[in-house]
Amino acid sequence: MSSTPKGKLKKMKSLDLDNASVFLWIIKRKLKDKKADYSVLNAEIENKLSEKLKKIVKEKFGSCNQLRDYSHLTEDQDDDVLTLNYKETDFPQIFLKIQKGSDNPKVEKTEDLFGTWAYVIEIKHDFQLLTFTKVPETWDLKKKKGLMNLIFIENKFKDLEDNSIFRIQRKIDFFCFEDIIFVLDKKKFETGLNFREGMKANRDEVLKDFEAFGIIDDIEKLRERVGENMKYLRKISMIKNNGYYKNEDFITRLIQVNMKEKWGLKIEANKIIITEDNFNDVLTILNNDRLKSPITEETFDVHVKRSLGRG
Repeated sequence: MSSTPKGKLKKMKSLDLDNASVFLWIIKRKLKDKKADYSVLNAEIENKLSEKLKKIVKEKFGSCNQLRDYSHLTEDQDDDVLTLNYKETDFPQIFLKIQKGSDNPKVEKTEDLFGTWAYVIEIKHDFQLLTFTKVPETWDLKKKKGLMNLIFIENKFKDLEDNSIFRIQRKIDFFCFEDIIFVLDKKKFETGLNFREGMKANRDEVLKDFEAFGIIDDIEKLRERVGENMKYLRKISMIKNNGYYKNEDFITRLIQVNMKEKWGLKIEANKIIITEDNFNDVLTILNNDRLKSPITEETFDVHVKRSLGRG
């Protein structure tokens, strides 16, 4: 049980934070050839602030209850927590640098904070818990309700009631505990860890497969239509994750059902012909998202599905 996301969540929520040490890491990001490179700075903090950071983490534990697997296409997250292995993200880059501890450069002057991309709260005892929060691109120095004010004095962050140089939000985008990421804010999680580039890599891999398997007649036309559109990148990523197209029987059945149900896909020499009108339908069908109700016999295109066989 403890090896499952649910078991690890239970273990995480039972951690004794009171006797743990707290570290604050400033995360910066640079894009090179559209790939993210992260750097980590060590920011010293006073004891009063450490206790406040622990309190924020404990408060967020209370909202972590209902789990769902992370999916590129999901319904509204509401209060659900999305889970995935941290190796499926950019986070190992950050994690490995944090593991260097005091060997990382320190924040020594205010200017070192300029260009901050995110910050990580690390809580350590006989465990290691990390939280990640993306810094808003438009944050300013004005005091706002719900934010903690810090000032950088004598090479340390200190809690300050009336001024702010750096701002700690009373929110967390995701936790990382052991090898599982628990996502509280999907949008911030995807932005913070450069998920668009990962989805573009999925696009290229899937289109390469389509060409190798002879599924689509014109790969370049499909590539052009998908482009960098987030809606289609998400669909392509789900096609990759589910991998239905790799099963020859699936493609055979797709051709048969297309004729039987009169879906209207044009197929020649067992290849799907891409047109301006059927592009979205092709992506939907290749992800097995055209489903028929056994009760009403109606057919629906769905955006999110959950197999009953998976519980």
